[in-house]
Formats: sequence, C-alpha cells, structure tokens
Amino acid sequence: MTVPLSSHRRLPVSAALIAALAGALAPATSASAAPATIRTQTPAPDMAGIVAALESAMANGAPGAMARYSGPDGVRGRAVGVRDRESGVAMDTQARFRIGSVSKTFSSVVLLQLVEEGRLKLDAPVNTYLEELLPDDRITARHLLTHRSGLADYTDAMFNETVPGFEAARNRVFSYQELVDLSLAEPRTTEPGVAYKYSNANFIVVGMLVEKLTGRPVADAYQRRIIKPLGLRKTACSHPDTRINGTHVRGYLHPDEAGAPLVDSTEQTVSWAQSADAVISSPADLNTFTSALMRGRLLLPSTLEAMTTVTPTDGTKTRFYGLGLRRYDLSCGTQVYGHTGTVQGFYTYAFSTRDGRRSLSALANTSNHGAANTALGNTLEAAFCGKEPTSASTARSTTPSGTAAHAPLPAERDLPERH
Repeated sequence: MTVPLSSHRRLPVSAALIAALAGALAPATSASAAPATIRTQTPAPDMAGIVAALESAMANGAPGAMARYSGPDGVRGRAVGVRDRESGVAMDTQARFRIGSVSKTFSSVVLLQLVEEGRLKLDAPVNTYLEELLPDDRITARHLLTHRSGLADYTDAMFNETVPGFEAARNRVFSYQELVDLSLAEPRTTEPGVAYKYSNANFIVVGMLVEKLTGRPVADAYQRRIIKPLGLRKTACSHPDTRINGTHVRGYLHPDEAGAPLVDSTEQTVSWAQSADAVISSPADLNTFTSALMRGRLLLPSTLEAMTTVTPTDGTKTRFYGLGLRRYDLSCGTQVYGHTGTVQGFYTYAFSTRDGRRSLSALANTSNHGAANTALGNTLEAAFCGKEPTSASTARSTTPSGTAAHAPLPAERDLPERH
C-alpha cells in the first residue's frame, strides 16, 4: 500500500527552490553527513538478543518491555512482563504509550516543512518570528533543533526531586511562556552554536514557532502533516488531557529513595513538555514514522540531508545529533537514525536505517532508572546487527542478562535521573 504524502508535499517545487533550500539548510557548524549504508547481505534480526535486552530491562526495574522490528523479511514483535501491574495483563505490542522525546522528531519535521514552504529561515534569529522572546538575537531555529542554543533545561530543577516534582506538574497546565521563563531564569549553558547541550527548552520554543507560523496548535500540525498522511491510527497529541485512550501501557516512575514503591505515572498532562514530549503512539506507528521519514515521504531530499547531518554528542564517536534526530553508530558499522524518549514511567527507542528499510521501536514501562534504559537500548544492536557467529571473536551473548561482548554505553538522558 502506498502511503499518501502530506498536503504540502504535493505542491509543485521548482529546481531553483530546491537549490535554494539546499543552501539554506546547510549546517552552520562542521558535521558528518552519512549516506545510506549499502550492504550486499542484510543480517536477520537477532530476536533472542532482543528478548534478552527486554528481559534485562525488566531485571533492572521495568514491569514490562516490548520491541517491534520491521524489515524486508517482515515484522517481528516481542514482549515480556506486564503492561499493567495492578491487573497483571501482559505487555502488548499493539498497545499505545507515551513516547517522550521521540516527540521532538515530530516537531522537527513540522518545522522543517515550514522551512520548505518559505515561512521560516533556519539561520534567522528566533526573535525575528517571536519578537523579544529570547535575550540573545543570535539564537536561531537551527540552534534549537540541534540543542546548541545555550537555553538551560528547566526540567533539571523541576524534577530535581523525582516524585515530588512529578506530582507538582502531573495535572498542571503550563503556557509555553511559563516554560520559557523557567529556562531563562537559569544561567545559559553555552554561547549559541558553540556546543551541544540537550535541553527541553529548545523544543518548547520550536512549538511556539510552529504555532506562530501556522496559527494553530502543534497537535493540529502533527495531525495534518504527519499523522493523517502516514495513516498513524494510534498516534496523537492529546495535551492537556491526562488520559491515554484505548489499549495502553501503564507507566511506572522510580522514586529517588531506594526500595520505595513505584509510582503509577500514566495519567498526566505532560504540559511541562508539550512540543518536546507529549505525543502518544504505538510500536507499529513508530516503525512507520521513522521509516517514512528516512524514505523521504515527509521532507524533500535536501531537507532530509540537512536533518541527518550530525555532530557528536559525546566522546565515543558513536552518538550524534542532527536536526531533532539522533544517529547511533552500532558495533557492526550500521548507522541508525531516530530518537530516544523519556517521560515519567516510559522509556522509548525509535530508530531506522538511513534507507528506511529496517526499523525498530522498543519500550520499557518505567523511568528514572538508567540501567533499565541502557538495557533497552541493546535492542538496537540485536535488531540491526543480527546474531554474530559463535566462532567470531566479537560474538555477543544472548543470555537472559542481556550482556554483550561489546560494553553497552549508558543511555543518553532526556530528563534528569538519580538512578
């Protein structure tokens, strides 16, 4: 079945406009643009390794976990544990859940579509569009999308005490301006464009730009530009409604105190994040979204090239960030693009190969417990690198502990954590 393109993609685009966009979208900092990896033989996903990673997430505090792989040879899903501790109902790969910062990629796509339409320039000051919002006219939309603006992450203070912070924000409805003010009350982290520093404040401003330029809520932009064209039947942004409608996973937050009971954090407005974190989706929809994005179904080729042009986020030479998009370089040399997600009670991974032919989405229904997040991230290695021959010196173990011959890197944090 051919997925219809969004309405803006059906507009005629001249060669001159495409050339102009290519220049406008070119990165302002040195970066790495990776072409699609061409393989003569695609490894089959190591489903035992995926299950081992899910079980390891459970061993590290998640009530349940699941993953869904989609590739040329079909779809395979695995689930362990429960999606609801009270009822004991099993984890379900058809269920919906809060995807946390994977929402940032949705917001990035919308903003980049507005760039394509000539309604925004990536390297123009944000204050050109949102007059006097920011104290520094040097901050651009590109700086926001790449986390290089220097705007402090207000969630560090908001959730310094995990459960009290969450309960104070659980049912509150913030305005965008309130969240920006919380960020501006903190010291700036860097000069604009100088260094990567992850901050949810960046994507609050992205949401403000989208709403200013469209005159409509961000949720409407998601619906019209991404959800409806791709047929994502289980994806929505219901802010500030606290519920997740339909069959869904319940999320559980780890308190700061060791041994304290988990907190059911399912119902919340997610108003503290909005355009940074508030989307609800399912494994199948996330596979469709990341694959369609990489196949060029949502953005022009020049825009997608800019989005996937990345700079390092740490010293490992394996983790990078583009325009609202992470790139991970796996142990087998495969590069995958997508985003991680953390919102109270939920950890998410949603990634695809650059050609969009293979994708993986994974969830553990807990948060504030980094070992569970790191364990869940091992689903990427198993899914995209496959099972190594046991005779190979780099062979990975698929024991229930989910350990591997390569040392798993700590998960990147989208929110402050004590564990």
